[in-house]
Amino acid sequence: MSDEISMFLDMPASEYHADKNVVGHSGLVSMLTTPKSYHYELTNGRVATPAMEFGTLFHLCVLEPDLFKSQTVVKPNFDLRTKEGKASNAAWESENKGKMAIAEADKEAVEGMLDSINEHVECAMYLANSYKEKSYFWVDEDTGVQCRIRCDMLVFDENGRIVKICDLKKTLNASKPKFRREIGDRGYDLQAAFYSDAVSRLLGRRIPFFFIAVEATAPYNIAIYEAGDITLETGRHKYRNALQLLEWCRKNDRWPSYQPYGESEKIEITEWQSRSVFEYEE
Repeated sequence: MSDEISMFLDMPASEYHADKNVVGHSGLVSMLTTPKSYHYELTNGRVATPAMEFGTLFHLCVLEPDLFKSQTVVKPNFDLRTKEGKASNAAWESENKGKMAIAEADKEAVEGMLDSINEHVECAMYLANSYKEKSYFWVDEDTGVQCRIRCDMLVFDENGRIVKICDLKKTLNASKPKFRREIGDRGYDLQAAFYSDAVSRLLGRRIPFFFIAVEATAPYNIAIYEAGDITLETGRHKYRNALQLLEWCRKNDRWPSYQPYGESEKIEITEWQSRSVFEYEE
């Protein structure tokens, strides 16, 4: 094992997310939505949607299979309209206290997604030759903001040197045209630059960032994409803006919405929407 991995930390996800003064890439994406959005989530916590819970289950299945086996259990469908169903449900919950209850369909889906990863030659190699769920913390020099990343997979070479960052992405469509759009819409470009820059700076050489996009429905199509130069430059511009905005909001204790100065704006429909109407009239 290379000494490089000793620069990263092993810790549970709950500990990684515990300090609210430290910002990760998802917080920076929220800042770019509006500072008010970021501050609300920070104060009230993020409500886990079914999609987010499924994503957590997917990561657990792929990256921490032992925990997946020990901490998850398929919950039967109890008829809570009956006295017997309620009693059986209560007994089941008592017996499985502390475990993550999951549906049979979700278990089958994440296991199918894992099978697709293992069937993809390059992806299977990355999964077999990588350090999983490694965390790193630092202070941004320009803003003084404390930052963090948690790498799904740090791929190493035959000498144990880290050569790639890989991140699992559950998606509806892993094709190149569709996933390209999702990268921009979901702030994955920000994440790619944030992670690549941090690890590259730490190790003293460029470490590329790869997306492992896996569809969440059968047949669980999969594709691997390396974040390109334009994607990284765009993401870098985004996260630098977000860090500077966060620094300003903290100093001024102001968390504005879409219009930070409280002034109205004129709005127009898009050029495409306008053109389509006039073309129809012709």
